[in-house]
Amino acid sequence: MLTKNQIIMNRIFFIAILLLSIRVSNAQIYMTKDGSVQIYSETPIFIIEGKTQSTGSILNAGTGEVAATTLVTSIKFKEALLEEHFNENYMESHKFPKAQFKGKITNWSSVDITKDGSYTITIEGDLIMHGETRPLKTSGTLTVSDGKVKATTEFFVSLENYKIKVEESYKDRIPDKIKLTLLFNYIKTNK
Repeated sequence: MLTKNQIIMNRIFFIAILLLSIRVSNAQIYMTKDGSVQIYSETPIFIIEGKTQSTGSILNAGTGEVAATTLVTSIKFKEALLEEHFNENYMESHKFPKAQFKGKITNWSSVDITKDGSYTITIEGDLIMHGETRPLKTSGTLTVSDGKVKATTEFFVSLENYKIKVEESYKDRIPDKIKLTLLFNYIKTNK
């Protein structure tokens, strides 16, 4: 039986697929429901490290458009108290249940998705998190092997830019910049 989070994620993923397929109905779509997002920050006192492997993402092979969405509560930590603080105090997941990205691989014309190889890509779009939308530009790697497509990227986000408040007692211990590492193993869909 599916959990409530899995049902919500499947609905969000389905809506994202519909949005991209409406835009370009003849394009080949690659997707994943189990993409990985890892957050990491090291402080003098402790390490903040959380991970989810239930991020949905779609890649439109015709245009290089990409979209991803994850439920904030799907990010798990080793320490239960840290996970609780992350959801309740920082990300306020009851108000802002998901994080999303919608954008494009801007150098898509240099990628041959039909040919095995590793391609350096530039991704631009909007990252929506904690109710805030901010432009994001980063680089990554897209690897094609035997018809499978793997995409990876790593970048930093500013807590202040997304209006994520840190308690005064932790301000000197939690840095403003948090590293996000994303990994998607896409599978070609049959449209």
